[in-house]
Amino acid sequence: MRIWTLFSTLSLLSLLAGCERGAPAPKAGEHDHSKHQHAAAHAPTDAEKSDEPAGPSIETGSFLLAVTPAQPGYTIGKTGEVEIALEGRGDWHVNQEYPIRVDLKAAPGVALKKNELVKDDAKEFGEDKVRFLAGVEPSAAGDHEVTCDVSFAMCTEENCILEKRTVAMQLKVE
Repeated sequence: MRIWTLFSTLSLLSLLAGCERGAPAPKAGEHDHSKHQHAAAHAPTDAEKSDEPAGPSIETGSFLLAVTPAQPGYTIGKTGEVEIALEGRGDWHVNQEYPIRVDLKAAPGVALKKNELVKDDAKEFGEDKVRFLAGVEPSAAGDHEVTCDVSFAMCTEENCILEKRTVAMQLKVE
């Protein structure tokens, strides 16, 4: 219970990164809470969120996060890519001021071109969708898991929610 209290407090402090569409991040002490409510109480329950990968995609009422093959197949010794995409749902949009980050891990048999992707690495970066392409180079045949830990914030005009979710896919290498 203490860890959730600490997490909620840290989440509220982190939300000062800005929630309004197109607005710059507020300076300390200038954030106007009367315009909206931060949704720390809306944090996912243990059943909705865990440290284990949810599979290749997670869809909630505020976002869709997915990792998918960026090409038809993968071959030993040839560089390929996987796509990590985040899309807003309904009135929710990606907070462009929050420092989005993707931490990548791959099973033995797959080398990653980068272990971390940030905003500047995005192939597409907008309020409605953020898309990354992560370089992979397989060195062994078979199924190899690629895991993506993604930190981001989703906002409406009224509130923002900080998220850290894990998605994973099987890279089929021939």
